[in-house]
Amino acid sequence: MEKLNKAVLFLAIIDTMLEVLQGDEVDQTELVDSLAMVGLDPIEIMYDTHTILAFQKVCKEFAELDITEDELSALSQE
Repeated sequence: MEKLNKAVLFLAIIDTMLEVLQGDEVDQTELVDSLAMVGLDPIEIMYDTHTILAFQKVCKEFAELDITEDELSALSQE
């Protein structure tokens, strides 16, 4: 279940970063906390928040969770 919780955090981070890339204001404290919880360096990501490189790095880390279809189904049920 930990992998699914991590997946949810990654999805929240990706959603927040999409908002940033669109020029919306976001809660940076929540973003920093979420980045730290998934094991990413918040300072490194925050400096690149307005670039596609940071977004790509987060998406790559999410993809590396290697979530199965069954796990995705369980995630969508919650």
